[in-house]
Amino acid sequence: MILWIWLQDCIGFSSNKPKKIFEFFEKPEDIFISDEKTIRESDLFSEKIIQQIIKKDLGYSKKVYNDCIKLGYRVISIFDDEYPRNLKKIPDCPLILYVDGKIPDTENVFCAAVVGSRNATDRSMKMAFDISAGLVLNDAIVVSGGAEGVDTAAHKGALSCGGKTICVLGCGINYNYLVKNRVLRNEIAKNGAVISEYPPFVGHQRYTFIQRNRIISGICECTLVVQASLQSGAMSTAEQTLKNKRKLFIIKGSQNDPFFEGSNSLEKYGAVPVENHSQILDWYKHPDIMPKEIITDNKTKYNKKNENQMKLSGIFEKDDGPEKKILPEQLTENAVLVYHTISDTPFDSDDIAMSAGLDTNIVKAALTELEIFGLVREVIGKGYIRKK
Repeated sequence: MILWIWLQDCIGFSSNKPKKIFEFFEKPEDIFISDEKTIRESDLFSEKIIQQIIKKDLGYSKKVYNDCIKLGYRVISIFDDEYPRNLKKIPDCPLILYVDGKIPDTENVFCAAVVGSRNATDRSMKMAFDISAGLVLNDAIVVSGGAEGVDTAAHKGALSCGGKTICVLGCGINYNYLVKNRVLRNEIAKNGAVISEYPPFVGHQRYTFIQRNRIISGICECTLVVQASLQSGAMSTAEQTLKNKRKLFIIKGSQNDPFFEGSNSLEKYGAVPVENHSQILDWYKHPDIMPKEIITDNKTKYNKKNENQMKLSGIFEKDDGPEKKILPEQLTENAVLVYHTISDTPFDSDDIAMSAGLDTNIVKAALTELEIFGLVREVIGKGYIRKK
């Protein structure tokens, strides 16, 4: 694997060379042992890359590989079965991916990217969460970028239902970026994978996020842009989606809302407005495009009421005395019920489930929803309490 790291370092990131290289050479070893004449005659590389190749310096690559071993990360190449099938199809696919966790089976499972603004509205966060939950409950994989806002809501929505999700970073996996999302990344690695084309300690730049976005879209059959201004990074993901002739969906906002100006503008390029996960899945009902078991009608698993779910009426107006709180209208009934079940004393999810009369998995999903809205917080090792 050291030679794969070496070759990626030689040609640089976001290169359009990978497919062409392996039409001429079988493996990185062939490039490493070739003389300068053979390298030049391949007509594949610029003079700068040729000079890098003929140095045959493996020092940096060995260090990166040893770092990965120490940190417990794996390195996979485009020849590995775990490498996402759809990603191989784009012209600038990375030669290698650094992986924390295990990339789910993308060969036979529908993958959808859910992306959007870091400064998303509560409504957008809620929609990203709900749509992602609905997708994974219909056996899809949700892919996003691990950033604050819509990305975080998408990953949490997938995890809340025990689903698989892939987080694609715009920096090395071990780089100290967005520290507060470290816990989320660890959870993703247990239920999917955190991946990057950059070595573990490589930092982020504005252009690395743009490069990253081609991987998010490249893994997936479609991309959903939940909310994006014209300057949002999600717009580059949308651009890559259209460039690769993949389906693009959007959540529309008000016509004059600058926070939705970018996503709204995508409709003229063929993006399809949707409001829920069913509308995305319905688009793929053709059996040659999506496996039948993934297709559902409007009564999807996500919309089915759990047999233990309590029927509530007027719960949004429930009075908690002097500490009465007006809750966001977007909260599900389960989330509202869970909110009114907990207090300033920590309760774990099992205790909350017993008290509320709900299934534990439903409670976990509701707690994640409440965390997104900043209504509860976890006291590590003790449980959840209301957030002041």
